[in-house]
Amino acid sequence: SQSSSAYIDRLYFNDGRGNFSASNQMLPGKTRYVSSSTVSVLDYDGDGDLDLFVGEGSRPMQNGVPGDGFLLENNGQGVYTDVTSEKAPEFKSLGMITSSQAVDVNGDGATDLIVVGEYMGIEIFLNTNGQFRKSTPANLARLKGWWNVVHAADVNGDGRMDFIVGNHGLNSRFKASEEQPIALFVKDFDSNGTLDPILSKYMANGKAYPYGLRHNLIDQIKSLKKVLPDYKTFKDMSVRDIFTPAQMEGVMEIKATEMTSVLVLNKGQMNFEVTELPTEAQVSPVYAIATGDFDADGDTDILLGGNLYSVKPEVGRYDASYGTFLKNTGNGRFVAAKPQEGFLVEGEVRDIEVFENFVLIARNNAELMKLKFGKN
Repeated sequence: SQSSSAYIDRLYFNDGRGNFSASNQMLPGKTRYVSSSTVSVLDYDGDGDLDLFVGEGSRPMQNGVPGDGFLLENNGQGVYTDVTSEKAPEFKSLGMITSSQAVDVNGDGATDLIVVGEYMGIEIFLNTNGQFRKSTPANLARLKGWWNVVHAADVNGDGRMDFIVGNHGLNSRFKASEEQPIALFVKDFDSNGTLDPILSKYMANGKAYPYGLRHNLIDQIKSLKKVLPDYKTFKDMSVRDIFTPAQMEGVMEIKATEMTSVLVLNKGQMNFEVTELPTEAQVSPVYAIATGDFDADGDTDILLGGNLYSVKPEVGRYDASYGTFLKNTGNGRFVAAKPQEGFLVEGEVRDIEVFENFVLIARNNAELMKLKFGKN
């Protein structure tokens, strides 16, 4: 339920001896419950304490409606105030946010933010004197993806922060391009007080056709039984054939045009070069990314993890990934390592962390994995 207090984020304070106590603050928002999806820690105002960016994912019962980003300022005592309206108004209604990274993008010494999400571009917000302004270059803004995770690292050693972004991948029935995007049409089509998101695909004829089958649509919107009396009628009907012009009036349409996981090289002066990661990185949705010199050759490599099991049978579960180790061949170019080189991970990977010369891998419904890397 949208009114469930279980959505409140939890903040725990460490007393310095490994004992944690829960804060009683209502975070991130004070006026409504928020289904948060990402938290980035940053000192955005340079006062020496840790502030927070919190991103909202899909709103409960309102899939497709853009969520907010929240900038929470620390008063130095661990008490947080929402300063989004004054310091970062463009965080409002930003999108269905899935991941964020706090990093100095333009090298001016201030911590900026990279934010990604479903049907969103790779968005960059520059921090100027404690004020965030959207500064996304056109080539990143138009990459509307089903982005799951963003990770920042200087992969080519030029002193500028690059970033790797995990997407849905290419091993799927869901294909998208600028010419033939995936679209989500959102409206309360039957006026029953509940939004009806219709997932669709644009074809070469310029029309969008629903992914859902006839019985799926009728289960959601009972009145469509008259419009779609049988499968023969349904077969060639686009979204705009199924719904009348009056029903389509005021509909919210959002699009995805990019399904590949990518590397974004920072060329300086807010110029970015986007390249697709190797084919081995595209076989399944990517949810976790880590970087480090895993083969001890002096440059920065990439680890990826993913998979998604709980999906409808007609889609088929995404289980083709056993983890991907991308070796840096120089100048920010990567090739996939062979499985026998040691990074082999089963399951739904949701986080990868590097600690000293160990890799810790967190998976849904499975034990934590610990892998050692390096020559010793």
